[in-house]
Amino acid sequence: MRHLNQSSVYEIKILEQRREGLPKTNTALLYDSSFKEVLKWGEPALLNEQKKCRNSSKEFQPQNYMIERFKLYLDDSNSEKPWLPETFDYRKAITDYLKKLKGVIEETLDKRWPGLRMSQVQFILCVPAEWGPHTKAIMRDCAYKAELLDASLYSHLEFTTEPEAAALHCISVIKEHRLREEDTFLVVDCGGGTVDLTMRTIQRGNRLKEETERTGDLCGSTFVDQEFIDFMGRVVGFTALQKFKTYAHGDLQRLVHRFFCQTVKLPFTGDLDKFEPIELDLERECPSLIQYITGSERTYLEENEWLIELDYDSVKKMFDPTIDKIIKLINNQLLDLPNRRKCKAMFLVGGFSESPYLIKRVRERFQGRVPTIAFPRQPIAAVVKGAVRYGLKMDLVESRVLKWTYGVEIKVNFDGLNDPIRLRTNDNSIWKFDALATRGAHVNVNQTFSKEYRPINADQKFAIFRIFITKERNPKYIKDAGMQLLGTLKVNLSKIPFRGRDRPVEFSLTFGTMEIKAMAKNKLTNDEYRVKFDYEIKK
Repeated sequence: MRHLNQSSVYEIKILEQRREGLPKTNTALLYDSSFKEVLKWGEPALLNEQKKCRNSSKEFQPQNYMIERFKLYLDDSNSEKPWLPETFDYRKAITDYLKKLKGVIEETLDKRWPGLRMSQVQFILCVPAEWGPHTKAIMRDCAYKAELLDASLYSHLEFTTEPEAAALHCISVIKEHRLREEDTFLVVDCGGGTVDLTMRTIQRGNRLKEETERTGDLCGSTFVDQEFIDFMGRVVGFTALQKFKTYAHGDLQRLVHRFFCQTVKLPFTGDLDKFEPIELDLERECPSLIQYITGSERTYLEENEWLIELDYDSVKKMFDPTIDKIIKLINNQLLDLPNRRKCKAMFLVGGFSESPYLIKRVRERFQGRVPTIAFPRQPIAAVVKGAVRYGLKMDLVESRVLKWTYGVEIKVNFDGLNDPIRLRTNDNSIWKFDALATRGAHVNVNQTFSKEYRPINADQKFAIFRIFITKERNPKYIKDAGMQLLGTLKVNLSKIPFRGRDRPVEFSLTFGTMEIKAMAKNKLTNDEYRVKFDYEIKK
């Protein structure tokens, strides 16, 4: 048998994926002009031919609209979000997408398990590591609106993070790489939009302990695609590119997915000696773009017979901003590893993890620091497979590291020397943040944090606990930037009014699977008040 080098093996894997079909569906919806009906979804929506009509000024106007990558609106830190109409709510897109997914689930159930109902299905939804804590509430709300399940089946919907699911999938390959109990490994989930990382240590029974804060960033493979689109804008003119996006969106997606991804992005190894310049023939690959090109760009391209050359430096520049971010994320995880613990293995999963250039860069930078750098089979499906594993056995996750600081609002006497005057109340008090659990703490599943509180006033009939979260490790005031209201819990104090302020209430937060339970107990009456929440939905 002829020996295959790394590039040859990679090309075979790509061909196999093309034959079998990729196990993912694009986050894309094609709406009619009123945004009421979804005409197509997934890849068919991306590759759809745009329909146009003339308005009163004889300009072409689209009759349908493409909404894509709308899930990025769940990320508060991302200022460069994809286009949406001004009056269009991204949550409608999420709901409509889940409705389409529901149809596939129902069809699959009917075909493979006749008689099985949707009410018997347990759903596991994954969210990126860096997305805010309100994400799960929004996703739950959208799932209800899409009728995946109703509120009576609250327990039939669970959440995990994408890197945690990927880590659970990697349990299936730890023996192949001679990892044992107490060994630590890093999972780098390189998806299309986000890259998420988590550092886990193997415990008895293949349970996982989280060692560092899970991290992530918007540096998935679609950002390489965007660099190619920007490159095209510099060559053909950004005005021409914008018109092309508006009136021939399907053709743009075909140019990206069928030319750039297959001819440029997937095969690129970063090896200068073996690289041959790639020619993009606009007349053959994307003739519909030509009509929009004007001015000096048109003159230049006509002289070059509509051929655009992609040289080594141009292609490398499309990758480097994204891969540089991934390298930085990995390095930070290794630096954050506590107690001089060594990372024994690094697993790269997700579709982008099969990029030969990404593999080359990661190995060059980290092969001296991490003994094993591996790429589990079916990397695109790693998160989905891990989520299923989590749903079947949730106790595989032993502990997590908190990414937020949790506490309650308390009212105390104003300190003129240390407190800001702007926060002083009329009764010379101030509202402060009292922390129960601090960001970076290692928390076992179902671990509880509690404190005892007393009413502010002697005649107070109710105690209202307002629970807040923040990224800060040592916050002081409720008015601090980044403080978010998580939820509220009301406790009846009227049963023993004669005790004045001497009516202690124990308040606690219990960190369950991926949700939090708040409990307050009147210590004089033993009455308990509970609430279970994801997080408040941001409007």
